[in-house]
Formats: sequence, C-alpha cells, structure tokens
Amino acid sequence: MSSILHKPMLLFTIVISVLLISSGLLLLIIQDIPIASSVSDAKGDAYALPLFSNKPIPTVRGYHDILNASVKRVGSGVLLFSIEPAEGIKDYRDGYEVVYIWSIEYITAYLQKREYKLVIPYFPEEQGLGINGWYLAVFDASSNKWLIPMLKIGDEMKGNRVDVVLDARVIGEPMIFWWSVDVMVNIDTAVHGQPDYLMDSAPDNGKVMFPSLSFRLG
Repeated sequence: MSSILHKPMLLFTIVISVLLISSGLLLLIIQDIPIASSVSDAKGDAYALPLFSNKPIPTVRGYHDILNASVKRVGSGVLLFSIEPAEGIKDYRDGYEVVYIWSIEYITAYLQKREYKLVIPYFPEEQGLGINGWYLAVFDASSNKWLIPMLKIGDEMKGNRVDVVLDARVIGEPMIFWWSVDVMVNIDTAVHGQPDYLMDSAPDNGKVMFPSLSFRLG
C-alpha cells in the first residue's frame, strides 16, 4: 500500500521539478530577447498644466510634445528607455529646466508593490546654476530614497530622441512592469526642485505593460 502511494507522489515531484527547471531556463532565455513595448501620442496635444500657482507660464515647444515612447530590452539585464518628442532639445530657447520622468510599477513575487521614477532633466546654461546639459536620477518611491542621485550623462541626445540605457538591476530586474512618461518644466530650479508644469504624458491615461501582450522582436 505504501509503495502504491509513493509512486504518484514521485511522479508529481518529477513533474514539478521539470516545470521549475523549464521555467528557470525560460526566464534566462527571455532576458536575452529584445522585447519592446511602445505607445504613440497625438502631435500638438501638449499644454502647460500648472502644478503650483503664480508661476510664469512657459511657451509650449516641440520638445514638450511626446510623439512616441518605448521601453526595449537590448541585452541581458539592459533596458533602453526612449522618447521621441516633436522637436529636439538642440532647438531649446526658453531658459527653463525641462525634465522627462518615467514612472515604473510592478508587483514582486512576494506580492509587494514597487514604484520607481527615472528622472531625466535638461538644465540650460541660461539658468546660471553651474550645471547644464543632461542628467539622470533614479528614485525608489517605495522606500522614498534616491538610488542614483543626479548622474551627468551625454551632453547631446541624437536628433529628436531622449534615450537612456539602464541596468535593470537598479529597479529590481522585473520581468513585467507597467510604465508611463511625463514631460515637465521647472521655472525656478534654484528655488525648489519640484517641476512647476506638466506639459505632456504618454499614454494620456493609465500605463503601458512591458512586455506588451502584442510584443515585437528585434
């Protein structure tokens, strides 16, 4: 009787072991696949939405207007975050800080919600802050701490694109997450660090899943 009971148990253990090994191998394979998710946004829908009162209103420019945003896995544990605005920052002419902010959310295997912010500000020379050009910072909103505090990156982005490569380990190496991106303007960076205006978002409502259900390769 005992041996009869042990046989189904042994078979069950073998099946579970095979599934676990297969899942592990699948995860290793997936990490190397260049999966991407993207969203398009209407041209000309950017406008200055005030977050604080009594601030000068910035003129809406092409670099405030998102046409497309995407996240792509470009290698093992490497993510490429890309924004295509209607106009490149090389044509900048306002003197205010422009900041592109990615919001990332996911649930861990332990059912814990994780939230991160990728902050990509552009500081113009006209502000006279002693810093100028592009920077990158990563904020862990779940634990309220900066993981990367204002790291200087390339002085110029290519054409009309804002591209940032990030090691996925910085945000916990999620296989699946939800994301959105905002373009904001800070009128008086020297006074406070919070943006004063929201200019555009993609998508307009909610978040996009990475990888998307209709993911593409290459």
